[in-house]
Amino acid sequence: MDVQAREKFAEIISQMRGERSYRSFAKFLGVSHPTIKAWENLEGIPDKESLERVARLRGESLEDFQEFLEGSRQPSKLQNLVQQVRTIPDDELAIILRAIADRIENS
Repeated sequence: MDVQAREKFAEIISQMRGERSYRSFAKFLGVSHPTIKAWENLEGIPDKESLERVARLRGESLEDFQEFLEGSRQPSKLQNLVQQVRTIPDDELAIILRAIADRIENS
């Protein structure tokens, strides 16, 4: 993984973690909290299994995710939206979920 891909990966991890602690996010991903810190500080390279987990959380295949990290593919509108949702504070997320529930109830 080249430096540019590692920088993109670090940004993604930081955005996905949002306001969560390193420990809670690491537990969520199934890695150690020093691993999350290392990824965000460009000091570590994720293994294939970790890349697959992150790709799955982003709603894409490992191949698509790797292409994105390499700069040969742009994220879809849906992937951008999912990424934004993952970083929204819980109190604001509750408002969005209520709006979604209202829309579903009224359709």
